Amino acid sequence: MAEDLKAPIRVYSFDVDETLEFSSGPVPWSAVRALRDSGHVVGLCGNWGHITYTLGQLWVLREVNFIGPMSMPKAEFLSQIRTYAPGFDDYVMVGNDHRIKGDSRDAEAAELAGWRFIREDDFAAGVR
Repeated sequence: MAEDLKAPIRVYSFDVDETLEFSSGPVPWSAVRALRDSGHVVGLCGNWGHITYTLGQLWVLREVNFIGPMSMPKAEFLSQIRTYAPGFDDYVMVGNDHRIKGDSRDAEAAELAGWRFIREDDFAAGVR
């Protein structure tokens, strides 16, 4: 009997500031869209208001599966996604690591929430 060759489905959460191209970051939106188009879940975990203001609310709602956090720390937001959307093969946060540059705590939030972390520069270079 043939083994099930179903591709893994991941949840990707992207920081905005200095991560995505819309906010001085190295990650092109085409790479995010490619993930979504290949069946992965994609969302924003950061300054999504910047993208909403820049590109419009309807654009954001068409492009991503979730946006946040609204009134909670990033780690709590990521934890809630993992709790209420269980069963995916991997949960990945793409953002900034304050140990490398800047003061963002994306890596720390991912670790606290049990998500795998990829630095924005590494993601832009092809790490998935």
